[in-house]
Amino acid sequence: MNKLIFDPLEEFRDRFKSLHNENVINFFNNLVKQSGVDLALNDLTIKEINTLNAKIANEEKKFKRAWGWRRFFIFLIIALFVLTGVFIYQATLNGPELTPALAITLSVVSLGLAIALIVINIKVYRPRIKNAEQELKNLTNKRDAKIDEAWSQMNPLNALFDSSMTPMLVEKTIPLLTMDPVFDSRRFDYLNRKYGLSAELDVDSSALFVQSGEIQGNPFLLSRALNTYMGTKTYTGSITVSYTVTVYVNNKAQTQVRTETLTASVTKPCPYYYNDTVIIYGNEAAPNLSFSRYPQLPLDWTPKSLNAFVKKEEKQMKKLTEQALKKGHQFTPMGNSEFEALFNAYNRTNELEFRLLFTALGQSEITDLIKDKKVGFGDDFEFHKTKNLNLIRSRHSQAFDYSGDPRNYYHYNNKEIAKRFITYNNDFIRYFYFNLAPILAVPLYQQHKPQEFIYAQDYKSHLSFYEHEAAANQFPSDALSHPESNTKNILKTKVLNKGKDFDVVGVTSYGYKTINRTTMVPKRARNGSVHQVPVHWVEYIPVEHESVINVKVLNEEAENKVTHGGILGQIEEYLSKYSKNSPVTSRRVLAFIMHETFKADDNEYLDKIIKGK
Repeated sequence: MNKLIFDPLEEFRDRFKSLHNENVINFFNNLVKQSGVDLALNDLTIKEINTLNAKIANEEKKFKRAWGWRRFFIFLIIALFVLTGVFIYQATLNGPELTPALAITLSVVSLGLAIALIVINIKVYRPRIKNAEQELKNLTNKRDAKIDEAWSQMNPLNALFDSSMTPMLVEKTIPLLTMDPVFDSRRFDYLNRKYGLSAELDVDSSALFVQSGEIQGNPFLLSRALNTYMGTKTYTGSITVSYTVTVYVNNKAQTQVRTETLTASVTKPCPYYYNDTVIIYGNEAAPNLSFSRYPQLPLDWTPKSLNAFVKKEEKQMKKLTEQALKKGHQFTPMGNSEFEALFNAYNRTNELEFRLLFTALGQSEITDLIKDKKVGFGDDFEFHKTKNLNLIRSRHSQAFDYSGDPRNYYHYNNKEIAKRFITYNNDFIRYFYFNLAPILAVPLYQQHKPQEFIYAQDYKSHLSFYEHEAAANQFPSDALSHPESNTKNILKTKVLNKGKDFDVVGVTSYGYKTINRTTMVPKRARNGSVHQVPVHWVEYIPVEHESVINVKVLNEEAENKVTHGGILGQIEEYLSKYSKNSPVTSRRVLAFIMHETFKADDNEYLDKIIKGK
């Protein structure tokens, strides 16, 4: 039986952090053995690359120094020629300060120096620069050849990485968590019918990444979506105008020309895009309770400022209690004022169930999470509960890459590969774990076992629409968008057909083409004249485009062959008759754009390629 986590902060600090680091290092070392790469040989190659880089840096200094001197001499040569001309001119003037004889002598000296510097430039610095250029070229070629050699040494290891390794390592460190290989229709049905997850994302939202799983049978979903909304943008323009005015100076009329800059602005609709990363968790405990909380503490809080904040919130709670009594509602603050103030879920709908969830232990753990400054991320999370669904949105998660993309690790230096792999996977568990930490801090959530769920006999697709949209969003931005679209695109999907192990999916891209416009805005100058100020702005016109993609589900063996078996090129060659775009892969999914009907025979032939037959 998996050990429950009742103190998420302490458990991560004292157990999971070091355990995961150990698991990651051991896993990486086993990968190195499996790859058969010669680390000592690669170290020697890297040493040679570093030596060549040092020589290149030294030659670049010589090259820059020689060029610096050459430029300086060229400047002196020009200056001396000018000075020679000045002296010759002075010789014709027969002035008292500079006699013709002295002027001619000085002109000869300056001309001689100029000629000497020309000779030095030609005989010394030009060859030196030429030699440095050639030496730089030779060293760079040698260095690049060594880098190619290093890549060939490390490619067997680079080829072993895949995106399923990261969630697998999380499972190994925290057995309480189950990480799904894909978010399939079965898991989606469970979240949809049992817990109330929406059947689709909003039309202005498209899934970029998804990782589903469960905690003690209770499902969760880590989702990143691209969202858009139509806001406004203010554009400005200006012109400078001039006019004459009459002024009186000493009772005499004078005209003066004055200038003035006139500025105008227009506000027009403009689409905005942003990514949103959330954890969605289903649990039947406290099914009548809904609430929302938002971060309350600034990062620089102190015990003194915290105490002042709690005192202020105690007054607010007292007011809310009085207002609730007048309106016949129920709001009864707990005895733990610090928890109440920091969690700030004053809009809760069921006092009894709120107390069932947030027992004394739960209050303590949530408070520790919010106040933490060293282990996790402190008070950076929203917590929204709507009956059986819980949503966590944290600031720290918005920019982190959860994809486990193996390209994150690729390098020609084995030490750099190790650093990237270990650092990324240690960062992943910290970022991921502290997304779930507010959920793990509620004891009842881990203790509550879900009731039996009757799955449907058949589903219209193998994968959920989250996976379909995530696959579509992996293609180059122009592959599925309208040809005239100049903005990001929201991709929405619908299932067209279900094959043996693939979904045929329609993709509609929603974007905007842009047209440059100019609006003339009348503006009055200080002299009363009216001028038209041009303001340039951009009009966004909605465009949409229909495409079809095939999303093929891979089992573990097929995934390994596609990822590590070197057959992706064969697959791409075969699929080229369907699309000019290369297929995309992620974990257990292979997707490609279709321009013809993909038949069952084609799928069987594709399976033969994957199986190596």
